Amino acid sequence: MNNELSRTVDALPGLVWSALPDGRIEFVNRRWTEYTGLSVEQASGDGWQKIVHPDDLHALLESWRIAVTSGNGGEAEARMRRFDGTYRWFLCRVSPVADAAGKVVKWCGINADIEDRKQIQAALRAHEARFRLIVDGLPVRVILFTPEGELSHANRHTLEYTGATLDELKQWISKDFIHPEDRQGTISRFHASISTGVPYDFESRHRRADGVYRWFRVQGFPLRDNEGRIALWYFLQTDIDDRKRAEALLAGERRLLEMVAMGLPLPTVLDDLCRLVEEITSDCLCSISLIEPGDMRFQRVGAPDLAPIYTDAANGATLGGDPGPCDIAASLKKPVIVSNIATDSRWPPAWRDLSLTHGLCACWATPILSRTHDVLGTFTIFRSEPGSPTRLQSDLTERLSRLASIAIERARSDLALMRSEERFRTIVDTTPECVTILANDGTLLFVNPAGRRTVSAPRAEDVIGKCYFDRVAPEHRARFVEFNRNICSGNDGFLEFDFITRGGERRHMETHAAPMHDSDGAIVQLGVTHDITARKQAEELLRKSAALMARVEQLSSSGSFCWRPETGSFTWSEQLYRIFGIEAGVRITLEMITARVHPADLHVLHEMIERAQDGKHLEFEHRLLLSDGSVRYVRIQAHATRDPQGWLDYIGAVHDVTERRQSEEALYGLRVELAHASRVNSLGALTASIAHEINQPLAGIITNASTGLSMLSAQPPNVDGALETVRRTIRDGHRASEVMTRLRALFSKKAVTMEAVDLVEAANDVIELLRGEIRARRIVLRLETAENLPPVTGDRVQLQQVALNLLLNAAEAMDGVDVRPRQMLVRIARDDGDCVRLAVTDSGVGFDPQHAGKLFDGFYTTKREGMGIGLSVSRSIIECHGGRLWATSNERFGATFSFSIPSRQEWMAAADRPANKVLSAHTDTEQTVRNP
Repeated sequence: MNNELSRTVDALPGLVWSALPDGRIEFVNRRWTEYTGLSVEQASGDGWQKIVHPDDLHALLESWRIAVTSGNGGEAEARMRRFDGTYRWFLCRVSPVADAAGKVVKWCGINADIEDRKQIQAALRAHEARFRLIVDGLPVRVILFTPEGELSHANRHTLEYTGATLDELKQWISKDFIHPEDRQGTISRFHASISTGVPYDFESRHRRADGVYRWFRVQGFPLRDNEGRIALWYFLQTDIDDRKRAEALLAGERRLLEMVAMGLPLPTVLDDLCRLVEEITSDCLCSISLIEPGDMRFQRVGAPDLAPIYTDAANGATLGGDPGPCDIAASLKKPVIVSNIATDSRWPPAWRDLSLTHGLCACWATPILSRTHDVLGTFTIFRSEPGSPTRLQSDLTERLSRLASIAIERARSDLALMRSEERFRTIVDTTPECVTILANDGTLLFVNPAGRRTVSAPRAEDVIGKCYFDRVAPEHRARFVEFNRNICSGNDGFLEFDFITRGGERRHMETHAAPMHDSDGAIVQLGVTHDITARKQAEELLRKSAALMARVEQLSSSGSFCWRPETGSFTWSEQLYRIFGIEAGVRITLEMITARVHPADLHVLHEMIERAQDGKHLEFEHRLLLSDGSVRYVRIQAHATRDPQGWLDYIGAVHDVTERRQSEEALYGLRVELAHASRVNSLGALTASIAHEINQPLAGIITNASTGLSMLSAQPPNVDGALETVRRTIRDGHRASEVMTRLRALFSKKAVTMEAVDLVEAANDVIELLRGEIRARRIVLRLETAENLPPVTGDRVQLQQVALNLLLNAAEAMDGVDVRPRQMLVRIARDDGDCVRLAVTDSGVGFDPQHAGKLFDGFYTTKREGMGIGLSVSRSIIECHGGRLWATSNERFGATFSFSIPSRQEWMAAADRPANKVLSAHTDTEQTVRNP
């Protein structure tokens, strides 16, 4: 039995051995000894350990110790040396042999040669390593699944993208590796492919290690063995995020352009644009602000996911008032990149703190520019993490800011068009002109309210659709039909015609028409018709008025004109042509006018032109020298106005004052004669005084002559005494000569001479002439003069005549006064307005205040033998000198007569004024005529 068992154990296909309960080897079979080359004795105990590979011995002994200790047996792999020194892999299995009580009494083991399997496994591992190396080297994500759908392998790109381990990936169904919106579709399609063997093809978003989801196209293919059974599934994941973003961008742009084309509200379009940005760049927020063109303020109109408190902070800010990124981008018209709001010190702390509070760490502001490079607003992207824009984000910003520009410009143009249409509609509805649209056949297609009133139609329905030709006066109808046909052929036109209202009233109409296309594309007539009935009636009245005006101008010897100095254009009435002696209708130029002005008065014309350049009113008088040698006096008055365009125009009249000037010269001559007569008349009153003044020096001359003869006749002759009497004779002769000189100057008839006159000296000469008369009348005369009185400008003789009249009147007013002293005060002093005043005050009978207004009237007198011309002539003289003459009653008795005339300085200033220059332009010539 033992031999039979031994042969059986030796025949087993393995190395069989047995051991004692403590683990010491007690038996090995023949195959064991043949393989190892050791005998049973050599292998007994611990001798077997010398054939185990040193690298495997420790693990094998540990496994054997555990088996012996536990009593459960076990197995282990180790390399064992063959007799020729070659090591081969063996699987060592051991089992315990127990007695009835369960106590281990022996261990039986067998070592099976697994070298070939090990080599196959190594080859498989090498093949698998090469396969994984190839898979890891692929530029796509690759995942391997078992035929049952269990994830078995993921290549390096997959692990790096997800940031997960292989074990974590195996839980992909329950994890968030796939976007929540795509998870259910992905799982259902995966299970369908695993169960049916149909290849998998689906697009879904997968989470990257940083939490960002990107789009992938996932394709799964089954790998089958030779028998057609699925050995494994391999899935390829291709990143299509850029393509999906481009598709989303294109679709979004198309959608936005459609919204713009549909005319949707601008805030809706810009909100959708911001959402498109946030969809394509999922880690960013977007906002769009408009800049109002009028007040240059920011208006936030697109910011769907920004906190309202953040957007409200910048809403309404003035451009240039808050130097934030948006403000700077709009001002410079350049993008502004803030990569890290927290560390960038360029920006106001308030904006930085507000941004960080809302989790905004980066800001990229881009100006939205119009086609003309004007700033429309800003396009801003905010990021929750610091960073600069990627190329994709920069391209996205550039494209969508241009799209925002299109939307804003379209919205503003639509708004402008809508307002324009509204204004046009309002204008058409409110204009007093009749606006109509007529078809080619005359059918009325449209009429505004004014047009309905014109045709006396309460409602538009009463006339729209009716033939407009029927309302045109019969004699004008054919011409209007042809006119309408011409307009509908594409030409503009103008026509006057008569229209018959629904009430039968005839109205004169004027229409301006142009062709336009209706909604069907047909050419119709757009007409603006004006009721000119009133104008026609006014034109008739104007024609009659013009004829009347021409007649009035002819009768009044005056003509009218219009003059535009900037262009030198003149418009003259027919009468004005006649006044200047120019053929009617000839184009008037300034040179033609200059040729007609008297050479001596050209300075007046030049001054008039200078005033016209300053836009001042004109009032001049000068002479014309006509082609036949005759002279005409004309007076020109013109007022400056400006037309709506700011052009300076003069409207004026020219009066032919030749006859008036001739009459004035004749009248002035009579006044001169009257003044001379008045002076001559005064001569009689002064006869006694003059005789006294002359007799005194004549008597002295005679006395001195007699005395001189006596002295020369004496023996010896008194020569010295005779010389003294001769000197007194000469003195008295000069006194008589001075009296005669004063008389000749006062009463002679000579030309008026305007010169500087010392009023005190002139008054003294008059007083000296009246000295004898005043003494004879027992009058006490006192002269008071102010110091440093300026000279006056005037005719010395005429001013002395006035003083003489006032002194004589004062003396005569005291003739009947015996109860009080006869006193006369002559006071010469300054007056208001740089004038000099001479006042004569007497203590005479005075005058009745009720008759004060008549004192200076011609031929009014309070004297029994007076002629009433002295004061009248005196007043005329003073007024011609630019002064005034008046009388006042004294408080107790007597009267004061005063006159005031301008000083020479004031006279010269007044003479420089245009009106005075004009009035005195002919002084020298006239004085010769007036004072022959």
